[in-house]
This record gives sequence, structure tokens and C-alpha cells, in this order.
Amino acid sequence: MANKWNRDCRSFKGVYSCDIMTGEDYRYCSECGFYDKIGKKILILKLGAMGDIVRGTTILTELKEKYGQDSHITWVVEKQSQEILYNNPYVDRILAYNHETALILQQEKFDVLLSLEVAPPTTLIANLIDAKEKYGFYFDKDGYPSAYNKNALEYLETVFSNKLSKELRKTHQEMLFNNLELNYKKQDYVLVLEDCEKDYASKVINKTGKRLIGINVGSAGRWVSKAWHPKLMIEFIKRVSKDYNLILLGGKREEELLREIENSVKKEGISVLKNDPENSVREFMAVIDACDLIITGDTLALHLAIGLKKKTIALFFCTPPWQIEDYTFLRKIVSPLLNKYYMDDRYIEELVTSISTDEVFGAVKSL
Repeated sequence: MANKWNRDCRSFKGVYSCDIMTGEDYRYCSECGFYDKIGKKILILKLGAMGDIVRGTTILTELKEKYGQDSHITWVVEKQSQEILYNNPYVDRILAYNHETALILQQEKFDVLLSLEVAPPTTLIANLIDAKEKYGFYFDKDGYPSAYNKNALEYLETVFSNKLSKELRKTHQEMLFNNLELNYKKQDYVLVLEDCEKDYASKVINKTGKRLIGINVGSAGRWVSKAWHPKLMIEFIKRVSKDYNLILLGGKREEELLREIENSVKKEGISVLKNDPENSVREFMAVIDACDLIITGDTLALHLAIGLKKKTIALFFCTPPWQIEDYTFLRKIVSPLLNKYYMDDRYIEELVTSISTDEVFGAVKSL
């Protein structure tokens, strides 16, 4: 039976016939001339947050360099984040984290495990994996995370101490690559849009001769002071509306805020576009891609904009700007109150108003 079925072929499905077998009307794999043997099997455990998954795609090309182009990469991710990895040429299998996936991973063998998060359930899943090489983090017997390898310990200690976090002036990617003992060369993010997604964006945005600025109005759920104050967004829109087209960007959480800003500028005779807060992650990506410039806090929109190589102005209020890689198309504006409110997850009025419209306007002009 083993000679009939190429179970180590990239196209083998196991629970149904592959497209090649069906298309060529083969009876057995042994008849197939398209056998594509899998090399090293790599498992990535990175469930969320979405922004971290986006910038986590930077490791993919280097994994192929280190372990071979024939390596097979499985990425386990939260269901709502799967879309980010769609069409990625380096990810062979995307598994949504659920009970069935946990059972599968308990039985399957891998060559390499990359456990990229310090919190459960990722660390708990890591404990179940049978792999020859393990990098990153696992759940220890004292109930807290520990590191598989010495390199990952440096990052883990910055999680335990904000002081160490401030002292370790490395980008997220530098720390990630170091954790995994990979060679860091400022590798690009890997995001791939389809034509149908670009068509969606073109229906939302009716481009004229003016440059289009996308203003992301929201912040991540935990870090509520990551976003610029609405009154300053409104002030900025009034200032630039004659020279630029504008679109407000946000998700379901920001639906009311999007409406509030839109109505406020409408009273001044200013018309702005806005994305549909119900749109998918892929559609949101496409809208960002259609913009000429993005203004955003340190949140998902920032990482998508970087991944799509858009000119971007990033505002930092309470999170470390040095952890965001400096690309030629990125401008950072840092609040003078960052040190005072470093990693503070409260909403603080003086913090979210601490970056002026003058500063943002100046950055726009520079780009």
C-alpha cells in the first residue's frame, strides 16, 4: 500500500483525492509524474493579535532559506485571523485553533516547532507537540512561560519587566528572529491581495486627482490610548480637506466613532469617505492598499500599511516606537508623554491629545 500512495507529497490530501489525481484520472499516486516531496515539516504557533501575525510573516522567507524551499509550513491561528494568511505563497497549511486542531497536533510529528507567544493557549499547545527542534515558549510546571532556547529568554525577560523592555531597544522583528535563531536582514512582510479584493476597494473609493489619505480612527481593544483624539482628527481633516481626499478607517468597534467624525466635518461642508466597518480583513487590506498615505496609531492598520508598503505616519502614545521597524516609507511621531505612560492600558485624555495636528501635517508634507 505504501508504494501506491505518496503520503509525503505536497499535494496529498489524505481525506480526498488531490486535484492532480482527479484532473489526470490517476488510480494511484504511483502513476503520478508530479510528485512533490515535502522536506522539513515546520509548525508555527501564532494565534493573534492580528497585527503581530502580519509582522510575523517576515520570518517566512528566512525559514525557507534555512530549512529548504521544499519545507512545509503549517501555521495555527485564531479563526478570525486566518484571512491574513490567505494566498501566502510560503504557508502550506493554515489551521484554525479549535479542539479538533489541538487533537491533530497531538498526533502529528514535526521537524521544527516555532512557538511565538508567551501566553496560553499557545504555550499549552506547544507542550503537546512532537518536534525535533523547538524554539520560543512553553507552559512550565510553575504555571508561567519558559523559553525552549537561550535566545528566546531575552525577550521573555522583557515581558516580565517594563524596565527591561524600555532598555532593550530592538524592533519586534529583531527580537522575533533572535528568538528563533534566524538571520535578520529586514525581511519584508508577505501580504498578497487578489484582483477581486482590489476591485472591492475601487468600488469604495472613487479616486480623483487628489492624493487619498486614510485615517485609522481606532486602537486595539486593550490599549485604548493608542488612538489620536477624535477632536484632533477632525481638526486635521478640516486643515487638509482642500488638498487631499480623505477616508476614515475602522472596524465594528469604531462604528459610532466613524459616524461621529463624519457628521462633525459634514457640518463644515467637508465630505469624507469611510470604509464599511463590517468589511472583512481582506477587504480592509484592499482599502488601505488603495490609499496614497495612511495615518494610524500602533495597531493592525499600521502593520497592514507597512506590509503593503504604503507611505505611513504612525503615532505612538503608550507603546514602544523602537519596536516598529524603520522602513523608508514610514514616519514615526512619538508623544512627549510616552515615558510617563509607557505600556499604560488606561484611557488618558492628556496622552491622546499630546500629538498636535501641526506635527502630523508636517509629516504629511514630508511624505
